[in-house]
Amino acid sequence: MNDLIKIVKNLIETPSLSGEEKNIAYLIRDFMNNYGIDKSFIDKFGNVIGTIKGELNRVIVFEGHMDHVPPGNISNWRYDPYKPRIIGNRIYGRGAVDMKGAIASMIYSIHKIKEKDIPSIYYIFVPYEEISEGVLFKRAIEETLGIKPDLVVLGEATNLNLYIGQRGRTVIKAEFHGISAHASMPDMGLNALKAVSKYIWHLTLYEDKLPVHPVLGRSSVEPTIIECSPKSPPMIPDKCLLTIDYRMILGETRASIINFLNSIAGKLIDEGLVKHIDINILVEEAVMWTGTKIVIEHYYPSWLITNNDLINKVLYMIRSHNPLAKTGVWRFSTDGVYSAGEANIPTIGIGPGDERLAHKPNEFIEINQLFKASDIYSDIVNKYFMK
Repeated sequence: MNDLIKIVKNLIETPSLSGEEKNIAYLIRDFMNNYGIDKSFIDKFGNVIGTIKGELNRVIVFEGHMDHVPPGNISNWRYDPYKPRIIGNRIYGRGAVDMKGAIASMIYSIHKIKEKDIPSIYYIFVPYEEISEGVLFKRAIEETLGIKPDLVVLGEATNLNLYIGQRGRTVIKAEFHGISAHASMPDMGLNALKAVSKYIWHLTLYEDKLPVHPVLGRSSVEPTIIECSPKSPPMIPDKCLLTIDYRMILGETRASIINFLNSIAGKLIDEGLVKHIDINILVEEAVMWTGTKIVIEHYYPSWLITNNDLINKVLYMIRSHNPLAKTGVWRFSTDGVYSAGEANIPTIGIGPGDERLAHKPNEFIEINQLFKASDIYSDIVNKYFMK
């Protein structure tokens, strides 16, 4: 069995839910050591970092996340999600496409890097991305390493196309305050759950009216969770917490999103359906697998790379391995929210696999794409900064 396939299988066999990445972190570190990396280590946040010192005064970062989402209902899987199966040209298993296949391809590419006239290379594999993208990547770049890369290559699935951006996202908590009463006497209270229902109805009226971008598409706003209290069948709840997923395009800000959501809240207050509604971006504390605690604001900006020289140069390299390669953008969010969206570092995405398979049962990666991705990654190191 080829080494690349062995790496993928070993990674899939190692469960790594968000916050539980310890075992896979050490596994990835050891794999990089086996491929002759100059230095590899794990920082206090749980990031796995490998470095190769180059002669050129340039820096490239290859980046991916180690964690994956739960497998869900196991009965929906043809095969055990943690026992990878090779069927034809496919490897099945949880995390195959999102994104252990890409991590394996990045590691495997190390042995194809030439010894001279290359930039310095950093391989950064982060935990907790499925919960909070970009946050641990930022810690690695700014706090652990203190570097300013010239190029970041994300390994999220692109079907070996070149992805150059994405919509951003934020998680909103809207707290509705009413007045409790006996359910037999609803006129004596203000039902916070009814107010939430009316608020969601108003949101649906904006589905086709939200801002739109010619490349990134339209913004979206989706309610995802409702929690109410007190929880008693004969009692009207006086408080409900609504969680909202808002996907944003370029030009939208924290203030513009909150102002939009507050404008809807004002209508409900004016109608006398609720006492008041508090709307805020979710901020919470999270504990990494190392025990390090960090505070996370769930706001992740959109980004789009428009440097045609960069795009054309990388697209030319990709087409040596995927002649039909084209540019595109992700529908989901990535760690590029930090590198491109916040730090303005040139950032591109090239990864094996179909992004539509992410988070689904029977997730798989195509073996031939793994090898092509590895070749593309080594080509970028060997050729991108050549004069």
